[in-house]
Amino acid sequence: MPKRGKIALVVAGGQIGLKRDEETGRQPSVNGETMLSWLPESLTENVVLVDWSHQPSSHYSIRMTTDLIQILNKLVVDGIDGIVVSSGTDTLEEMAYLTDLLWAYPQPVIFTAATLPYDLAGTDAVINLTQALNAASSQKCWGLGVMICLQDQLFAAAEITEETNHRRNAFISPDRGPVGEIIGEDIHILRVYKRGKILEGNLVPARNVELIYANLGGGEILVKILSETTDKDLDGLVIAGFGDGAVPPSWIPFLRKIIRDDIPVVITSRCFMGRTRQFFAYEGSLNKLLELGAYDGGNLRPLQARLKLAAGLGAGLKGPDLQKYLYNG
Repeated sequence: MPKRGKIALVVAGGQIGLKRDEETGRQPSVNGETMLSWLPESLTENVVLVDWSHQPSSHYSIRMTTDLIQILNKLVVDGIDGIVVSSGTDTLEEMAYLTDLLWAYPQPVIFTAATLPYDLAGTDAVINLTQALNAASSQKCWGLGVMICLQDQLFAAAEITEETNHRRNAFISPDRGPVGEIIGEDIHILRVYKRGKILEGNLVPARNVELIYANLGGGEILVKILSETTDKDLDGLVIAGFGDGAVPPSWIPFLRKIIRDDIPVVITSRCFMGRTRQFFAYEGSLNKLLELGAYDGGNLRPLQARLKLAAGLGAGLKGPDLQKYLYNG
């Protein structure tokens, strides 16, 4: 059993552990021991290694992320004081956000990643891993929930998004900025993000929650196919609507059927920094969708709404309780 004062490094794949193979290209073949060898012994002597997975993050699912969260829970129960998860950038914001929805402990969980593999010039792998371990070791990060450590900064899991895929400053918190920064080995907390309702217990989020974007004259075929599924195949649906949350009117008959089949439908805005608004009353508007029985996703980004709906359904929430959790939780 790990002793108090230990920090865990949980390896969850991603570009941070890629290595060049001349025949096959870059493959996730760097193990956790190798990653720790990049760092000074003074930093790693109190690190407990959990070499969990070396898959690309695009291979993960809600269920696999739930398995990861259960591992993190057990580490804290066994006495770990902070956790770093090294993962891929493709689903970093989703994995961190789902973890934050379910993380009830004060011990910090710090996700980190790299936009360049460790053996390329200009890589950010070593500095990001170093700073993440320093953050997880700091009492200043206790009680702040799940954070992401990248490029000398700490971001709240609920605020971060990937703006670009090819630069080292790929992640941002739109209109908010980081919650902390790292200068040398010093951690500076700039502000405290107010977390919403934490769903405690070993709940299993719903697996089959789909997401579809409203687009110019499109999507009808996809919505029709979804309307022909049953609640055994489809647990919920999130729609990234135009502007305030509108959809093409041709979608309405199919959405009506989905809702009547007791499958929750959540409406969000597809705008980068948008939110839903009950402003119009034409066919396909948010007002009409809510009249059908859809849920209002408020200022949740579509990817967040999908995960929050999955978590809420896993906790058995429905009706007004589910709406309150989605909108205010």
